[in-house]
Amino acid sequence: MSLLSLVFIWLDKCIGNLPGENEKLKEKFRKLLLPIRQFDKPSSCLDSIELSLKNKCIFFITSNSFVDEEFLKKIASLSNVYRIYIYNQEGNDYQFTDTNLIKKIGLERIVQFDEQLYKQIILDLIKIYSKESNQSRQAKELLKSAVKLLNTIDDKDEDLQDIEKYLISRIHNLK
Repeated sequence: MSLLSLVFIWLDKCIGNLPGENEKLKEKFRKLLLPIRQFDKPSSCLDSIELSLKNKCIFFITSNSFVDEEFLKKIASLSNVYRIYIYNQEGNDYQFTDTNLIKKIGLERIVQFDEQLYKQIILDLIKIYSKESNQSRQAKELLKSAVKLLNTIDDKDEDLQDIEKYLISRIHNLK
C-alpha cells in the first residue's frame, strides 16, 4: 500500500447540511494532508469507491445514520477498503457477525467522541507508516511523518507517549 494512495471517505447524512458541524475534526484531518471525500448517499459513496477510487487505499468513516450491516459488509468486501470507522455519537451497541467486517472495524474503531476517532485513525496511520518504513529506503522520513502525526493529538496518554518514544528511537537507529 502506498501512502500516496490513502483517501478518507466520510459518509454522513449531515455532510454539508449543518454549518460548523464537525469542523474542528475535519480541520484536523486536513492537517494530515490526505484527501477527504464526503458523501451523504450510500449508493453514490459505494459507486465512487468501486469505480473511481479502486486504486486507492480507503479509510471509510460513517456515522450512526448509515450503520447497516448489509451495507457495511459490501464496503468491507472491497479490497481497497483498509479500515472502517463508525462515529457513534449516539453510543449505540453494535454487534456484527460478518468476519471480514469485524476485521476491518474492530471494537477500537467504533468511537463516540471526535478525539477518539482522530486518535484511532492516527494510530492506524502510524502502523502503516511503520510497516512501510520496514520495506522502504525512505524509512527515516516515514517515521518522522508518523511522529508528526502523533504530535497532532492534543492529549497524549501513556500509550501514545510510549509509541512516540519508540518511533523516535527507530529514527535515531537509522543512519
